[in-house]
Amino acid sequence: MNPPVPLLLLPALAALAGLAIGAGTRRVVARHSGAEGAEGERHGPPPVAGAVEAVTAVVLAVLALRALWPDVPAGTAAWPGARAAETTSLGRAGELLAFGWLAVVAVALSFVDAAVHRLPDRLTLAAYLGTAAPLAVSALADGRFGDLLGAGLGGLALAGFYLVLFLVNPAGMGLGDVKFAASLGAALGWLGWDTLVAGAFLGLLAGGLYGAALMVLRRAGRKSEIPFGPFMAVGALAAVLTAL
Repeated sequence: MNPPVPLLLLPALAALAGLAIGAGTRRVVARHSGAEGAEGERHGPPPVAGAVEAVTAVVLAVLALRALWPDVPAGTAAWPGARAAETTSLGRAGELLAFGWLAVVAVALSFVDAAVHRLPDRLTLAAYLGTAAPLAVSALADGRFGDLLGAGLGGLALAGFYLVLFLVNPAGMGLGDVKFAASLGAALGWLGWDTLVAGAFLGLLAGGLYGAALMVLRRAGRKSEIPFGPFMAVGALAAVLTAL
């Protein structure tokens, strides 16, 4: 059955919340991207006015819509891979909080990376802790210890994969990407290994296509640095939205 009308309001409410949260996120971006005197060479223009708020609102609205789709029992919201009938309110809340928090911090990291080609430790740590803790609560509430193990191993696997890329080509990948991968891997691993692989592949594909386009346009060379954080985030989001 289709979600009841009140639940369909959730994406709209999430978008409104995203606009409000995005205002704070914009200040975080400014603080870490040099707009407020922070150290670091700027590689791109500052975000267009309202861009951070708009992106945050869209991402949260899309995640809220995905949480309701395709069919859930009346009065409940289920995440991909979770069986709504077997989840508690606390478990669902923890799960949605984890993904919502990661989405907000990922937006901030993406804008900062685009501006200064750097993923600050403070934000990558916040992303990981704010994702792992609610997922642990959700696992305890619903007995989803297998999913929690998948999240832990997923974070290690994706971070390890990006660490290898960093060691092979330090100019093309930074340690910030490795740390960010731990958070994304935990979230994707919670949903399943197929989602983890899809997210990693889509992120690399998006980043590779962007780099290739810059080379074709002669705006970058083989050894040019590109901000990879935004593509990691886009790949992870796409994998979550297509998770079954």
